[in-house]
Amino acid sequence: MATRNDTNEQNKAADEAARTARTVTDKAARVGEQTARAGADVARRGAETARDSFQAGLNTASESFRRVADQFTNVLGFNGPQAEELARRSSQNIQALTEAGSVLARGAQEVSQEVFGFVQERVRKNADAVNQIARVRSVQDFVAVQSDLARDNLEQVIEVNKRVAETSLRIAEEAGRVIQAQAQANRRRAA
Repeated sequence: MATRNDTNEQNKAADEAARTARTVTDKAARVGEQTARAGADVARRGAETARDSFQAGLNTASESFRRVADQFTNVLGFNGPQAEELARRSSQNIQALTEAGSVLARGAQEVSQEVFGFVQERVRKNADAVNQIARVRSVQDFVAVQSDLARDNLEQVIEVNKRVAETSLRIAEEAGRVIQAQAQANRRRAA
């Protein structure tokens, strides 16, 4: 009789522990989901703002550089073909800088989208994990689901970081090619 009562008490305790774990997990998942969505939204808006600010800064710098170049040629007394060559070269350099800046801004947006996609996927997988946790009936199952979730999360973080690094490298190479092409054109004209 004592064994049956002990078993019933253990089952009740296990059921209560499972209910408590589900309740805590549900609440944590909701908070995590809300936080992830808010973080993703902030990251997306931040990336868009940074891209727009960067582009506006490039445009302003480009225009300012043109004015300075014009003033510089006037002060130094360059005229005729020499002034035209300087103006053309300055304009092409500014165009290359603007194009490289646009490439970098596009890259920042791609990275932002990659991170945003990661956050969305994590929210979905965390919600699935909450459902799995709600169905567990033993501590061992609970630990197994939690460890699978942690492993999956780490695996996904590593994969996203790899894709972000690849995107960053590709964008840096593309922007570098734009600048190098202009530098080579300048060297050819100077020779």
